[in-house]
Amino acid sequence: MLSIDPAELPVIWDADFMYGAKDAAGEDTHVLCEINISEVYPFPDEALIPLAEETLRRVHARRLSR
Repeated sequence: MLSIDPAELPVIWDADFMYGAKDAAGEDTHVLCEINISEVYPFPDEALIPLAEETLRRVHARRLSR
């Protein structure tokens, strides 16, 4: 939707949303409250290994591109 290369996003992050005004049909809408890229803990614990693997992959890719 935003044409952002996933490799340019932080390896781990989260976004918090709040309820916005109801739309014309009475359905809930949401408003972006904040995006966190620090002090974010991977959940569940099974996410730790893929997170470490992706971090290492990015480090190696950046070293090769220099």
